[in-house]
Parts: sequence; C-alpha cells; structure tokens
Amino acid sequence: MTYPTRAVADAINEYLIPVQVNTQDDSGAALVERYRQVWTPDIRILDNDGYEMYRWNGYLPPFEYVPQLLAGVGQAYLRKHDEPKAASVFERVIREYPTSAVAPEAEYYYAVSKYKQSHKPEDLMGNWDRLRRDHPESIWRVRQSFSENRS
Repeated sequence: MTYPTRAVADAINEYLIPVQVNTQDDSGAALVERYRQVWTPDIRILDNDGYEMYRWNGYLPPFEYVPQLLAGVGQAYLRKHDEPKAASVFERVIREYPTSAVAPEAEYYYAVSKYKQSHKPEDLMGNWDRLRRDHPESIWRVRQSFSENRS
C-alpha cells in the first residue's frame, strides 16, 4: 500500500490537502463526472478553484509515487507562474530521485523553470543538454530534440 508509507504521507502533507472520493457509489458522482474520472487510482493536483494542474492514473509504489507527486507540485507552481518554487521542486526530484520514471520530466521542466526566471537561453539549453545526457531514450529528450541541431 502506498499511502501509509511515511515518505508518501510526508510529501502529501508538505504540499497538499488530500481528498478521497468514493467512486463505488453515488456520493462521488458529481466529482467523477466533473473530472471525467475513468480509472482508479486517479491522482489530481487542483488549485483552490478546482482547476486541474496535474494528474496521473494508476498505482505507483512509494519510490515512484513521491517523485511523481513532487513533479505534479512543480507543475502546479509553474502553471501559477511561481518559477522559483517550481525549479526548487523539480531540482528536488532530480537530486533525490534521479532514477525515478519521472526524473526526465523533472529535468525538462527544471530547464523551463530556470529559463522563465532568467530569459537566458543557456539556462534552457544547458539544462536540456543534461537531460539529453542523463536520459537519452526518454520521451522528454525527444520533446526538446528540436534544440539538438543548433549551431
């Protein structure tokens, strides 16, 4: 079980207010319909107005859940234009969970966060170079591959 794990509980409590919705009866029907939920677990990070900032479906073991959750928190900060906090959370994923499945995504958006703060191309391209080196087979490397043919 993922949620009772101390690291998972700590990460949730550090950044989020957890809500569990019953999808087996009518008590959660309005939320299931509103968010078009089709499978469980269905993890969503919402802002105060209920706008979806990040989501994923399916079970993750604790060693993947925590970095995935942190990547979602980073996305929420990025979407709220708080690039310094976003960069900090993405950097935490890269530093503490470098072999996690979400590490390439964190590297990609770490570069984006740094660039949006500085507007210096080297902050984007330099960090994408690290992504290319660390995760050459990742879809996130492919998503920045347009930059690989620069002179």
